[in-house]
Amino acid sequence: MKRTSYIVAAAALTACVAAVLAAAPFASAEDKVEEEYIRVEVKGVLQTGIFAIGGETTGVIIKAGKVTWELDLAGDKELIALAEKLDKKTVVVTGDYTQKQGVEVRVRHIVKVKTLKEAEAK
Repeated sequence: MKRTSYIVAAAALTACVAAVLAAAPFASAEDKVEEEYIRVEVKGVLQTGIFAIGGETTGVIIKAGKVTWELDLAGDKELIALAEKLDKKTVVVTGDYTQKQGVEVRVRHIVKVKTLKEAEAK
């Protein structure tokens, strides 16, 4: 009788665990909230068509004073078209900052662009 009780208890526990797991929402990578990030806004001159040795560039940069950062447009056709239109103009970019290790350029500073617009004239 004791063995039967253990089997019934184990089956009940297994059923409870399965029910909890089935009811728990599973978050995909897209649903995960970023816990740490550096959100930036940069006002500077946009340049497209940039090339680098070994392809170590996103092809788009923004220069603000002596600081130059790459812009990652993530293949967004609208952002790419807008960047090409605003080439060599003063723009305001917002996005998330990240660093990437390179070979020719030891540390690449990259902004994953969320918004891009021409800067307002003063």
